[in-house]
Amino acid sequence: MSDIPQYIVFTREEERIVQDVISVLTVKGLSEEVEAVSNNRSSLHDLANSISRYPSILESNKLINEQRTIESLITSICEREVPDMILRIPTKAILGRAYTIAKINFLLMLNYISRNIPELAQYDDTVKTLIANNVFTMTAEEVYLAIVEDLSISTHIRHNAANLIAHNWEYRLDCGVKEFAPILQNLWRARNRLIPAFGTMMGFTELFMMSNDTEPVWFDYLQRDELSDDEVFSLEEFIFGLTYEELVLLRSEMKRQRKTSLRRDEALVILGNKHSYPDYDADDSREMYRSFRDRKNHGRYRKRAGVEGPKKTFEENLMRFLLSVPE
Repeated sequence: MSDIPQYIVFTREEERIVQDVISVLTVKGLSEEVEAVSNNRSSLHDLANSISRYPSILESNKLINEQRTIESLITSICEREVPDMILRIPTKAILGRAYTIAKINFLLMLNYISRNIPELAQYDDTVKTLIANNVFTMTAEEVYLAIVEDLSISTHIRHNAANLIAHNWEYRLDCGVKEFAPILQNLWRARNRLIPAFGTMMGFTELFMMSNDTEPVWFDYLQRDELSDDEVFSLEEFIFGLTYEELVLLRSEMKRQRKTSLRRDEALVILGNKHSYPDYDADDSREMYRSFRDRKNHGRYRKRAGVEGPKKTFEENLMRFLLSVPE
């Protein structure tokens, strides 16, 4: 019997959609499209098979006289600066990330087909949800890596983050891991549906809308006495889709003009035709990944430059809090 771990590239629901897409395309005589879908499906299976041949990340592995364990891996990735991180990550993890991107692209292909062929229109929303699940999982992994890389965070929290990443790397091809950081996924889904109204610039309405159907621990995070300015500012960036600097400008203009609220069109006039964080495309869940990366890069710049504003993203701050709570 083979000792290669079993993997599931597609759930039953995903496989049914793929089969229906191929069947409809075949009936319509779209042979090139059938070939494209079939080839991409086979490539995903080949990539998953290759990844599964690499040693387990969680089990102990010995080469000559050196023993590698999950503990030694966590120590290795937690003690190095960012430029060295990529060379400390197991090959299985690197290929697994490429696999996730490949699956996202495959699902995007199915989404394009389903929304352009009436017989497949019923799958449009389902495929979009599948895309979002994969994008959010990849983004959550980036959040945990950002925590691991930040040497200013306590070792205990960084080790917890590294442990979670390692499990995600190991079980990426196993449908037993359906959601990675579900609280983040819920908040990202809520943010994807949200169009900020600006108004008093306090964000209460938006925060209330985001908080529906969210885990109770979310309110534990918000109601802490030690909630820092960095956490508040990073949450505002997340809610409004604007940089800290742009929010400061809007509030300054409100004060100068003696206004108590701003309409959306007024805010856009003040900011000009272009602002730092591009507008969200609610139909494209990849936008949330881009949003996180943009906010992360701005925070890193502020930290290096020693200027005011949040140095970490909202996601990093939230997960740092969750990882500090024993349960």
